[in-house]
Amino acid sequence: MVLQAVIFDLGGTLIYHRTSLPELIQLGYQALTDYLMSKEAHLKLDDVSSVSIQVYNAYEKFAEESFVQLEPSVLYSSIMRQLGVDDFNEDFIEGAVESFYRLLLNDYDAYPDSEQTLHNLKEKGLKLGLVTNNHSEYFSSHLLQSCDLERFFDVIVCSSQLGIRKPHKGIFLHCLRKLGVCQGDAVFVGDEPAHDIRGARDAGIRSIWVKRNEHDTTSVMPDWTVKSISEAEKVIDVLL
Repeated sequence: MVLQAVIFDLGGTLIYHRTSLPELIQLGYQALTDYLMSKEAHLKLDDVSSVSIQVYNAYEKFAEESFVQLEPSVLYSSIMRQLGVDDFNEDFIEGAVESFYRLLLNDYDAYPDSEQTLHNLKEKGLKLGLVTNNHSEYFSSHLLQSCDLERFFDVIVCSSQLGIRKPHKGIFLHCLRKLGVCQGDAVFVGDEPAHDIRGARDAGIRSIWVKRNEHDTTSVMPDWTVKSISEAEKVIDVLL
Protein backbone atom coordinates (compact mmCIF):
# COMPACT_ATOMS: atom_id res chain seq x y z
CA MET A 1 0.00 0.00 0.00
CA VAL A 2 1.40 3.33 -1.10
CA LEU A 3 -0.16 6.40 0.43
CA GLN A 4 -1.58 8.61 -2.32
CA ALA A 5 -4.28 10.66 -0.60
CA VAL A 6 -5.25 12.19 2.71
CA ILE A 7 -8.91 12.94 3.40
CA PHE A 8 -9.92 15.39 6.11
CA ASP A 9 -12.97 16.25 8.15
CA LEU A 10 -13.63 20.00 8.41
CA GLY A 11 -15.25 21.30 11.61
CA GLY A 12 -13.28 20.47 14.76
CA THR A 13 -10.42 19.07 12.68
CA LEU A 14 -9.22 21.95 10.49
CA ILE A 15 -11.43 24.79 11.79
CA TYR A 16 -13.08 25.71 15.08
CA HIS A 17 -15.58 28.11 16.64
CA ARG A 18 -14.07 31.09 18.48
CA THR A 19 -17.26 31.51 20.53
CA SER A 20 -18.93 28.71 22.50
CA LEU A 21 -21.51 26.87 20.41
CA PRO A 22 -24.39 27.25 22.92
CA GLU A 23 -23.85 31.03 22.93
CA LEU A 24 -23.75 31.14 19.12
CA ILE A 25 -26.93 29.10 18.82
CA GLN A 26 -28.77 31.40 21.21
CA LEU A 27 -27.59 34.42 19.22
CA GLY A 28 -28.80 32.63 16.10
CA TYR A 29 -32.28 32.20 17.55
CA GLN A 30 -32.34 35.90 18.42
CA ALA A 31 -31.32 36.79 14.87
CA LEU A 32 -34.00 34.48 13.49
CA THR A 33 -36.61 36.07 15.76
CA ASP A 34 -35.54 39.55 14.63
CA TYR A 35 -35.82 38.44 11.01
CA LEU A 36 -39.33 37.09 11.53
CA MET A 37 -40.36 40.29 13.30
CA SER A 38 -39.08 42.29 10.34
CA LYS A 39 -41.41 40.21 8.16
CA GLU A 40 -44.31 41.05 10.48
CA ALA A 41 -44.39 37.58 12.01
CA HIS A 42 -44.72 38.65 15.63
CA LEU A 43 -43.15 35.82 17.58
CA LYS A 44 -41.36 35.56 20.92
CA LEU A 45 -37.75 34.43 21.19
CA ASP A 46 -38.75 31.62 23.59
CA ASP A 47 -41.22 30.22 21.07
CA VAL A 48 -38.77 30.43 18.16
CA SER A 49 -35.98 28.74 20.11
CA SER A 50 -38.27 26.08 21.61
CA VAL A 51 -39.75 25.00 18.27
CA SER A 52 -36.37 25.14 16.53
CA ILE A 53 -34.80 22.94 19.21
CA GLN A 54 -37.63 20.41 18.94
CA VAL A 55 -37.28 20.19 15.15
CA TYR A 56 -33.49 19.94 15.24
CA ASN A 57 -33.49 17.34 18.03
CA ALA A 58 -35.95 15.20 16.09
CA TYR A 59 -33.90 15.59 12.91
CA GLU A 60 -30.60 14.78 14.62
CA LYS A 61 -32.05 11.54 15.98
CA PHE A 62 -33.41 10.67 12.54
CA ALA A 63 -30.13 11.61 10.83
CA GLU A 64 -28.01 9.54 13.22
CA GLU A 65 -30.14 6.48 12.55
CA SER A 66 -30.74 6.92 8.81
CA PHE A 67 -27.59 8.82 7.69
CA VAL A 68 -29.91 11.04 5.62
CA GLN A 69 -28.88 14.69 5.12
CA LEU A 70 -31.69 17.20 4.61
CA GLU A 71 -31.34 20.71 3.25
CA PRO A 72 -31.95 23.46 5.85
CA SER A 73 -34.88 24.76 3.79
CA VAL A 74 -36.79 21.56 4.64
CA LEU A 75 -36.18 22.01 8.36
CA TYR A 76 -36.97 25.71 8.33
CA SER A 77 -40.20 25.18 6.43
CA SER A 78 -41.22 22.78 9.20
CA ILE A 79 -40.18 25.30 11.88
CA MET A 80 -42.21 28.05 10.23
CA ARG A 81 -45.34 25.92 10.00
CA GLN A 82 -45.04 24.84 13.63
CA LEU A 83 -44.72 28.50 14.59
CA GLY A 84 -47.90 29.25 12.68
CA VAL A 85 -46.18 31.06 9.81
CA ASP A 86 -47.86 29.59 6.75
CA ASP A 87 -47.56 32.37 4.19
CA PHE A 88 -43.96 32.03 3.04
CA ASN A 89 -42.04 31.43 -0.17
CA GLU A 90 -38.53 30.23 -1.08
CA ASP A 91 -36.97 33.66 -0.54
CA PHE A 92 -38.55 33.93 2.91
CA ILE A 93 -37.09 30.57 3.97
CA GLU A 94 -33.71 31.46 2.49
CA GLY A 95 -33.70 34.64 4.56
CA ALA A 96 -34.64 32.72 7.71
CA VAL A 97 -31.83 30.20 7.17
CA GLU A 98 -29.30 32.97 6.47
CA SER A 99 -30.33 34.94 9.57
CA PHE A 100 -29.75 31.96 11.86
CA TYR A 101 -26.50 30.73 10.35
CA ARG A 102 -24.76 34.04 9.64
CA LEU A 103 -23.09 34.33 13.06
CA LEU A 104 -22.19 30.63 13.20
CA LEU A 105 -20.51 30.69 9.79
CA ASN A 106 -18.61 33.90 10.48
CA ASP A 107 -17.34 32.67 13.86
CA TYR A 108 -15.12 29.92 12.45
CA ASP A 109 -11.36 30.18 12.18
CA ALA A 110 -8.64 27.74 11.09
CA TYR A 111 -6.47 26.04 13.67
CA PRO A 112 -2.99 27.62 13.67
CA ASP A 113 -1.33 24.61 12.04
CA SER A 114 -4.04 23.76 9.47
CA GLU A 115 -2.85 25.89 6.57
CA GLN A 116 0.84 24.97 6.87
CA THR A 117 0.08 21.26 7.23
CA LEU A 118 -2.15 21.21 4.16
CA HIS A 119 0.53 23.11 2.24
CA ASN A 120 3.19 20.61 3.33
CA LEU A 121 1.09 17.62 2.28
CA LYS A 122 0.45 19.10 -1.17
CA GLU A 123 4.18 19.73 -1.55
CA LYS A 124 4.74 16.03 -0.89
CA GLY A 125 2.57 15.19 -3.89
CA LEU A 126 -0.42 13.86 -1.99
CA LYS A 127 -3.99 14.29 -3.18
CA LEU A 128 -6.18 16.00 -0.59
CA GLY A 129 -9.87 15.35 -0.08
CA LEU A 130 -12.47 16.74 2.29
CA VAL A 131 -15.58 14.96 3.59
CA THR A 132 -17.89 17.09 5.71
CA ASN A 133 -21.36 16.78 7.20
CA ASN A 134 -22.83 20.14 6.25
CA HIS A 135 -26.34 21.39 5.56
CA SER A 136 -25.38 22.90 2.20
CA GLU A 137 -22.49 23.24 -0.22
CA TYR A 138 -22.72 27.00 0.25
CA PHE A 139 -21.98 26.62 3.97
CA SER A 140 -18.93 24.41 3.45
CA SER A 141 -17.64 26.60 0.60
CA HIS A 142 -18.11 29.75 2.70
CA LEU A 143 -16.20 28.21 5.61
CA LEU A 144 -13.32 27.04 3.44
CA GLN A 145 -13.02 30.36 1.63
CA SER A 146 -13.22 32.47 4.79
CA CYS A 147 -10.49 30.34 6.38
CA ASP A 148 -8.47 30.32 3.10
CA LEU A 149 -8.30 26.52 2.91
CA GLU A 150 -10.35 25.69 -0.20
CA ARG A 151 -7.34 26.02 -2.53
CA PHE A 152 -5.64 22.96 -1.06
CA PHE A 153 -8.31 20.38 -1.86
CA ASP A 154 -8.57 18.30 -5.01
CA VAL A 155 -11.99 16.96 -4.01
CA ILE A 156 -14.61 18.37 -1.61
CA VAL A 157 -17.58 16.19 -0.69
CA CYS A 158 -20.40 17.73 1.32
CA SER A 159 -23.16 15.53 2.76
CA SER A 160 -25.84 17.74 1.21
CA GLN A 161 -24.47 16.84 -2.25
CA LEU A 162 -25.23 13.16 -1.78
CA GLY A 163 -28.09 13.27 0.69
CA ILE A 164 -26.13 10.98 3.02
CA ARG A 165 -23.86 11.88 5.90
CA LYS A 166 -21.02 10.46 7.94
CA PRO A 167 -20.61 7.83 9.26
CA HIS A 168 -22.22 6.17 6.21
CA LYS A 169 -19.39 4.58 4.27
CA GLY A 170 -20.89 5.75 0.98
CA ILE A 171 -19.76 9.34 1.45
CA PHE A 172 -16.17 8.19 2.07
CA LEU A 173 -16.18 5.85 -0.92
CA HIS A 174 -17.58 8.63 -3.11
CA CYS A 175 -14.63 10.83 -2.16
CA LEU A 176 -12.18 8.01 -2.95
CA ARG A 177 -13.72 7.51 -6.40
CA LYS A 178 -13.45 11.22 -7.17
CA LEU A 179 -9.82 11.21 -6.02
CA GLY A 180 -9.11 8.12 -8.08
CA VAL A 181 -7.50 6.14 -5.27
CA CYS A 182 -8.21 2.85 -3.46
CA GLN A 183 -9.08 2.47 0.21
CA GLY A 184 -5.65 1.13 1.10
CA ASP A 185 -3.90 4.09 -0.50
CA ALA A 186 -5.64 6.73 1.61
CA VAL A 187 -5.89 7.82 5.22
CA PHE A 188 -8.67 9.80 6.90
CA VAL A 189 -8.08 12.51 9.52
CA GLY A 190 -10.93 13.55 11.81
CA ASP A 191 -11.87 14.57 15.33
CA GLU A 192 -15.20 12.72 15.81
CA PRO A 193 -14.80 8.98 16.42
CA ALA A 194 -18.53 8.24 16.03
CA HIS A 195 -18.65 9.88 12.60
CA ASP A 196 -15.11 10.13 11.23
CA ILE A 197 -13.29 7.10 12.58
CA ARG A 198 -16.27 4.75 12.38
CA GLY A 199 -17.11 5.83 8.84
CA ALA A 200 -13.52 5.53 7.63
CA ARG A 201 -13.20 2.08 9.21
CA ASP A 202 -16.44 0.88 7.57
CA ALA A 203 -15.15 2.15 4.21
CA GLY A 204 -11.85 0.30 4.67
CA ILE A 205 -9.74 3.46 5.13
CA ARG A 206 -7.06 3.85 7.78
CA SER A 207 -7.77 6.65 10.21
CA ILE A 208 -6.05 9.24 12.38
CA TRP A 209 -8.03 10.58 15.32
CA VAL A 210 -7.22 14.19 16.22
CA LYS A 211 -8.00 13.97 19.93
CA ARG A 212 -8.05 17.59 21.01
CA ASN A 213 -9.60 16.91 24.42
CA GLU A 214 -7.53 14.56 26.55
CA HIS A 215 -10.67 13.42 28.40
CA ASP A 216 -12.40 12.16 25.24
CA THR A 217 -12.89 8.40 24.97
CA THR A 218 -14.13 6.14 22.19
CA SER A 219 -15.07 2.54 21.59
CA VAL A 220 -14.28 2.99 17.87
CA MET A 221 -10.54 2.58 17.70
CA PRO A 222 -8.51 4.60 15.16
CA ASP A 223 -5.25 3.39 13.65
CA TRP A 224 -3.42 6.37 15.16
CA THR A 225 -4.25 9.04 17.74
CA VAL A 226 -2.69 12.52 17.74
CA LYS A 227 -3.35 15.86 19.42
CA SER A 228 -3.12 18.19 16.42
CA ILE A 229 -3.05 18.41 12.64
CA SER A 230 0.72 18.94 12.67
CA GLU A 231 1.12 15.70 14.65
CA ALA A 232 -1.05 13.96 12.05
CA GLU A 233 1.46 15.08 9.42
CA LYS A 234 4.21 13.20 11.26
CA VAL A 235 2.16 10.00 11.10
CA ILE A 236 1.52 10.60 7.39
CA ASP A 237 5.26 11.08 6.78
CA VAL A 238 5.88 7.57 8.12
CA LEU A 239 3.32 6.16 5.68
CA LEU A 240 4.95 7.69 2.60
